[in-house]
Amino acid sequence: MGDLCDTNDCDRFMRSIAGKAHLDEIVAMLKGRTITEVTFSNETRCVMTTLLLDDSSEFVVFQPSLDVDALREEFAEAIREEYYVDYPERRKEAES
Repeated sequence: MGDLCDTNDCDRFMRSIAGKAHLDEIVAMLKGRTITEVTFSNETRCVMTTLLLDDSSEFVVFQPSLDVDALREEFAEAIREEYYVDYPERRKEAES
């Protein structure tokens, strides 16, 4: 499927009774809670954010800005420098 199909299915989910009930469960889980800790983990195609709440439950967030393609675009130089930390001999090869 494509982007339009995905968008339409998200809209259908959000307006459905089951979808609204599921979203209401998420609201109930988060509303009034305090975030006590935030951690990040490498999930291969993105960096995942996990929020630890004051009732010890966890809430996982996937942010488009932490998708690997977005990271490669915005932080290309930082990623390149860290690559050379992993492979210092390759910097010398690239410079010659």
